[in-house]
Amino acid sequence: MGTRVHLIVCPKGPDPVDHDAAQEAAQAAFAEFGRLEGLWTTWSPASEVSRINAAAGSGRIRVSSETYDVLAAALAGSRMSNGLFDITFAPLGEVWRFDTPPGSHEPTHLERIPSLAEVRRLRARVGWRHLHLDPAKRQAWLDRRGMAIHLGGIGKGAGVDRAVAILRSKGFADFVVQAGGDLYCAGLNGKRPWHVGIAHPRNKAEILGSMNVTDAAFSTSGDYERYAILNGKRYHHILDPRTGFPGSASQSATVLAASATQAEVLTKTAFLLGGAAGLDLLKAQGVRGLLVDAGGKVWQSADLELTPR
Repeated sequence: MGTRVHLIVCPKGPDPVDHDAAQEAAQAAFAEFGRLEGLWTTWSPASEVSRINAAAGSGRIRVSSETYDVLAAALAGSRMSNGLFDITFAPLGEVWRFDTPPGSHEPTHLERIPSLAEVRRLRARVGWRHLHLDPAKRQAWLDRRGMAIHLGGIGKGAGVDRAVAILRSKGFADFVVQAGGDLYCAGLNGKRPWHVGIAHPRNKAEILGSMNVTDAAFSTSGDYERYAILNGKRYHHILDPRTGFPGSASQSATVLAASATQAEVLTKTAFLLGGAAGLDLLKAQGVRGLLVDAGGKVWQSADLELTPR
């Protein structure tokens, strides 16, 4: 999934057998991330996502329930956002090459800035309404050749939610699951809530503030992880489907929501909207958040309680 996964699982008791059970549960959650990556990666032609892409415009692919569910969530996010969230952005990756190879943690580089003509040509192959699902047959398909999907904007959140379900099914109530900027905090850290900081998008040594998080997801998207500065301008990996270029409204967006899947979708959408429009979207969806706009101004939900940095 192009990121690191971290787990904290609190044993149910002090005995060694409790610690062993927590370790086994953590390994089961890690294994689930690996299984989902096998279904959703675009690095393997055998994955379900790759098979959908290969069959674009020519056939339907029967998929697992996990893949069907994440595709359904992605389409719901597209409808909610009027297309700002769109997993069919994948063709734009032909010219915006921000992804690093599997297993690599080298800084991302951008070789060149694509031309407007290149981006316009590839945008013609983007459009969430061309992705279809058949719930009865559990099939997915793209109705136009040359189209492709990529789960980089939702897969990590969906993976976090699956890991949360596994840990809870094994009876654990106090834990943290984190995949990159997406995490879920369950229960307590000892006798206290989990305490999470919001990174400053321009100074890694600072945080904008912190908050207590219990039984909720916390997701951040920003222009400061995968980016390059060319000719004095910052280019990053969060692409705006309206233009085909990196979004320019925000430096970062953080959302607190019921699930990591929901939080990840909303962080991407709020990031692209920016400022007041981004906060209005979060309020309409019943969640809270904090945005840093392109000029560095902080926009915060009125009911979001932060501890100052």
